[in-house]
Formats: sequence, C-alpha cells, structure tokens
Amino acid sequence: MITVKRFLSRTMDENCYVVEEKDRVTIIDPGWGVSSEFFPLVGNKQVRVLLTHGHADHIFDLDKIISDEIVIHELDRNMLIDPEKSLLNIFGKEALLIEEAKIRTTEILDGLWKYFHTPGHTEGSCCFLYDEKHLFSGDTVFSNSIGRTDLPGGNKIEMERSIQQLRRLFYELPNLRVLPGHGPEATAQDILRENPFFR
Repeated sequence: MITVKRFLSRTMDENCYVVEEKDRVTIIDPGWGVSSEFFPLVGNKQVRVLLTHGHADHIFDLDKIISDEIVIHELDRNMLIDPEKSLLNIFGKEALLIEEAKIRTTEILDGLWKYFHTPGHTEGSCCFLYDEKHLFSGDTVFSNSIGRTDLPGGNKIEMERSIQQLRRLFYELPNLRVLPGHGPEATAQDILRENPFFR
C-alpha cells in the first residue's frame, strides 16, 4: 500500500507530491518552500525526483533535496541548467546547485512507473503514471482546464495531440486519480465529463 501526499507551494500555488514506496521516496515537482515540509518522510530511503517539466515553479526547491537521481525528459533537461530557460531568473534565482550527473532521462522508468511524453506546455512536458492508479499530470491537464501554450517551448498543436493521447488513457482507466501541478485533483471520468478541452 503506497501513500501519496500533496504539499502546496503557497508562493506559486503549485502542487508537489511525495510517493512513499517500500524502499524509496519519489518526489514530484518540488516547488518553492515545500522541501522542508517533506524532509521527515525521507529518512534513510532512496530519493528520486520526477519533474513533469522544467519551469521554475516546479523545480525551485530541487537543489535543497539530497536525491539519488533527478528524472526529466531530455527535451527539458537544459531548463535545469539555464535559469533563463526555466524562468528561475525572473524569481531571483540563478542556476540550480545540482549534480548534473544525477540527471536521468524519463526512459529509465520501469516497474510500476510509466511516463507519457505530453508536449505542449513545454517541449519535454511529461505525465507520470504510477501503478495505473495515479497520474501526475504537471501542467498538461488540470481538473477543468489545460496548461498554457504561450510560454517559450509551448506549442498549441502539440498540446492538442497530447490531449488526444490522454483522452484515450482516461477512457481506458476511468477511475484514474489525476493529480495536477496546480489546483484540485480529479478522476479521469470527471475530466472527460467536465473539462471542456476533453469533450
């Protein structure tokens, strides 16, 4: 039985999630100020960080976490290294103090973890599926909306394709718990019924 906990970055109204697995803690999108809240959950376990994309509000506390690996899609990798591409510089933060050797591509995920490359919000945006029960959707899809496509790396056509991909997944797994980067969670069937971009 795994536990998923949500931590809200109040500065940017961004959701960070922590999945407590048997021998590992997986942290998804550590936003500004959340790292101190989940330190007690880590203990002596392995720590993996999954990043749905490389925008500042989802990576701000990344260098405050002692992790074994950092997983991000290759197309967003440079955002962890360049504060202008991630928009960290807008919030007064320069380059993240992380070991680049720890950065891994999403293709390493296996077992109960899967990823879906869902570009549109950024080139390397991804959604992470755990045990076919929990989908961490980042800024690709929210309970009643989708992510914006007008920032650098955004693409409206790619977003439409990503929505089509997720629509198929939601029909296959109607009880899927969708945990977005901002706002409340929803089930897949709720999104299909209520989100205007999925009708």
